[in-house]
Amino acid sequence: MTAVQDSSVQPVARSLREGTGGLYSQTWFPVATSADVAPGQVISREVLDGRVAVFRGQNGVASVVSSYCPHMGADLTVGQVVDNCLRCPFHHWQYDQSGKCVRTGSGDPVPRRADLFHYPTAEKYGLIWAFNGEKPLFDIPGFDIPDEELVFHPVKVMDVRCEPWEFMCNTLDFQHIRVVHGVTMAHDDPDEHIEWGQFNVFYDLRGTIQDLPLAYRLGIVGSNIFVQQGPLNGRWLGFLYPCTLTRSGHLTSYFIIATTKGDGSEAGDKAAQEYLAWAMGFETDVVMQDVPILSTMRFSPEKLTRSDRALARFLRYLKELPRANPAAAHPR
Repeated sequence: MTAVQDSSVQPVARSLREGTGGLYSQTWFPVATSADVAPGQVISREVLDGRVAVFRGQNGVASVVSSYCPHMGADLTVGQVVDNCLRCPFHHWQYDQSGKCVRTGSGDPVPRRADLFHYPTAEKYGLIWAFNGEKPLFDIPGFDIPDEELVFHPVKVMDVRCEPWEFMCNTLDFQHIRVVHGVTMAHDDPDEHIEWGQFNVFYDLRGTIQDLPLAYRLGIVGSNIFVQQGPLNGRWLGFLYPCTLTRSGHLTSYFIIATTKGDGSEAGDKAAQEYLAWAMGFETDVVMQDVPILSTMRFSPEKLTRSDRALARFLRYLKELPRANPAAAHPR
């Protein structure tokens, strides 16, 4: 095979490490399942080489904020939720759902710039998501079928010793799709038909996997969210695999499995739930085929060939994605 004549590939891979220059991908990161955080509860999560507090007010709204009190640095995740505010355990300073300090425990005036950083927060498909930026640059991805016609199963699945973008590279690595997952494509590599957007990449894939015919719409949104939808094993399947960088070189990941609702009958609802359970096992098996490879490799695409054209282009796409660290001024 002929080597790709692209001298930028190797340095691109090195510079894609999250945290390079203190910056991280501007994308939606899942931080918890919705069920993890009840009204009046606060939990701690490791995200982007630091920690965040995830809390839900009594009004049911979830918020993701920097984890340490600006007063003296107490960890707010061992504090309490009071009405719709997060209260520091040390001196009872309180922060509203936007991260604004609304009162001190002593009654002293709130100092200037005593707020927390509030990550833009959203709930979708049973997950709590935080955007790494002052404002979201794009929406959390969805499916072609309206949400109200679908049933979902969200779950945290595994931690892996690699970065989210490394896992996402697999989607544009067609040799890997054939060799590792045993997919037989009903067409040539779809290089010429890939749709390259500013914040997403999509293409169509037809063929078979484990003797099952597939007709997938596949893509990556941001640097960390795998999207798949299409018929498989007699029913429409939607699958999101979003990953969050916890610390350099490590990710935690979630599954969102979706299918069409039943017809309202007991048998129809049962069939939908049985399909979700089957799809959960199927997708777990597929992802687990990658994990031993990704968790032990040293990602260094130095000798790409003609068959790696899409992967080389994806590496450039990743390099062009904006990065930021809007919470840098806040203890993390």
